[in-house]
Amino acid sequence: MDERDWQIIKTLYEEKNITKTARILYLSQPALTTRIKQIENHLGITLIYRGNKGITFTSAGERAAIFALKILNEISTFKEELANLGDEIGGILRIAAPSILASYYLPQLLSKFQELYPKVTFDISIAPSSKVLGLMNSKALHFGFLRNDFGWDEHAKLLLTTNYVCAVATKPFKLEDLPDMTRIDYDTEVYYRTFLDAWWNDNFKVPPKIGMQVSNLDLSKEMVFKGLGYGLLPSILVDDKPGLYSIPLCDKKGKLLARNTWLIYKSGILDMKLSRTFYEFVKECDFGKCLYKGEGKK
Repeated sequence: MDERDWQIIKTLYEEKNITKTARILYLSQPALTTRIKQIENHLGITLIYRGNKGITFTSAGERAAIFALKILNEISTFKEELANLGDEIGGILRIAAPSILASYYLPQLLSKFQELYPKVTFDISIAPSSKVLGLMNSKALHFGFLRNDFGWDEHAKLLLTTNYVCAVATKPFKLEDLPDMTRIDYDTEVYYRTFLDAWWNDNFKVPPKIGMQVSNLDLSKEMVFKGLGYGLLPSILVDDKPGLYSIPLCDKKGKLLARNTWLIYKSGILDMKLSRTFYEFVKECDFGKCLYKGEGKK
């Protein structure tokens, strides 16, 4: 078996779906099905059972998936160690980030980094902040971007920027007007929902008037920008946007409701040349504008 076979097992285990696995690995479904059967024959086990609701891994398949992850991590580490011996910066940089950070920071950040180091490629995982820590551990990622540090080791994280939560609308308003205004609400993580609800309950005795419930922050933002209601949005989405009125939210002590953006990593990862180079690059970025401030020297 080769690296590709272990990648098939790993991806199949993560996706639990033949069609998705084939698409991710750029294989046809028949080719993937044939290869799975060949892997099973080689190992002398049955990896999966197929049913109406998808696939289920056997006990032996579960063990194979765990082993596949271990093998792939060791291969990746070995390749990084080899790359670390050379003079040029190259290799795969594996990153996890929530969708809002991936949308508003990563394109410009990674584009500039790759311009400086063209032999670097990226493997990006999109996940809520609360899931990034799990990905950091299970997928051997180099770095994670978070909107909350979730207790990550203080010696292995870097504060990138601080944004604030604002009430936003397309017409002038006061905070005391909010209970009578229509809110565009969105699905979000439990910790952030609790955070927003606590602020509301500290300031108002009536529940918010939800005029529209949408699936994510980006969609809520678009609805607010179209004048369909107000939203409680991070300042990163509304700074320098014409035609909007925003009021930062404060707690009972008058302190702004802040949301920090962190870069997290594992202890020891900076011993690797690629990881250390990316870390130093990120430190030179102004995440208020996501612009690189360095001289562009390698």
